[in-house]
Amino acid sequence: MVRRWWLGALAICLLASALPARQGTLSTTDGRVMQGDIQTSPDGKTVNVTIYGSTLTLDRSNVVSIDYPGDAAGDFQKRLGALDPNDVTGRLDLSRSELNARQYDLAAQAAKDAERLDPHNPDAAILLDTIQGERALDAKPAAVSGAGAAATTAPSGKYLAMDDVYAIRRGELMPDDQVRVSFLNNVRKRYLGSGGDAAAFNAGSETQQALDILQSGDANLAKDVHVVSEPHVMADFRVLVQRRILAGCAAAGCHSGAGAGGFVLYPDARETLPSYTNFYILEQAGRKVIGGDTIGGGAVYRPMIDRVHAQSSLLLQFGLPRSMAGSPHPEVKGFRPMFVSPDDSNYVEIARWIESMNPIVPDYGIKRMDN
Repeated sequence: MVRRWWLGALAICLLASALPARQGTLSTTDGRVMQGDIQTSPDGKTVNVTIYGSTLTLDRSNVVSIDYPGDAAGDFQKRLGALDPNDVTGRLDLSRSELNARQYDLAAQAAKDAERLDPHNPDAAILLDTIQGERALDAKPAAVSGAGAAATTAPSGKYLAMDDVYAIRRGELMPDDQVRVSFLNNVRKRYLGSGGDAAAFNAGSETQQALDILQSGDANLAKDVHVVSEPHVMADFRVLVQRRILAGCAAAGCHSGAGAGGFVLYPDARETLPSYTNFYILEQAGRKVIGGDTIGGGAVYRPMIDRVHAQSSLLLQFGLPRSMAGSPHPEVKGFRPMFVSPDDSNYVEIARWIESMNPIVPDYGIKRMDN
């Protein structure tokens, strides 16, 4: 199972360095591009990238470059000038690179240049739609980040509650996550009192201690384990995956309001509660489909997120052009594919995220959610 799609350590943590953070764009050795507040540790060994309140920590050896806004336009012109005047593919790749860096004007310029050279190129048209969608998401006023702020601003009954957020974090926690944990009501002492190995338990990290308690199967102990920062599955969803989905599915309105086949996502989901609500909706959703890798001639239920067979996930299949999908999106007026093909960088990114998840779907114990 793929646990990360970039090399090096990835941690969810608080910014602790004394060095100032700057808004910029970071590129990794495996081709990932992230834009946010970038902060290098005092010893220069790690780099923190904070995006919408979630912080990723990367080993500096796995960072190819860090660019700040003043460099973006000049770098773009150099790369564009190096392309052959008729290189459509090169311009599309350049557009995707600038889109990943959230340089929307530059991304649109490259995509329009490709469209000028090849007016009927479907990749250029899809890219321009995606750029418009992501630009619209970023144009909305930034919400106050952080679990506490989200809990006070989200309308009651519309989103999951913070107790549900903690339940999801507990369910998605894995041994190699580096998280901060609040142990409430002497839960560690209560766990050890039930027969735990005190020496081994106390020698473990907060993550391992949390997992030991959770794996005991005692629900009364589990509810007092609050994972304060985000396991990698949830951090990656909020920082890298959700905005791709929202730009493709919800920004244009197809799944952000009524009349979307009963499947609705919240398009402005920078805060904790709406973001986790979107994750939960995706996790719980599915549909009966015919075709693809289904067996026999009847309809077979397929989940939106298939943790065992990632490529069968309807989140991926429904995002492909209908002619390329094993389980194509229902025929609806105005449908636009979210991906160009299975080789689309956004498709690959979401597939790798699904593959990084525990193959066993956790039981979060969330009983009900009103939309």
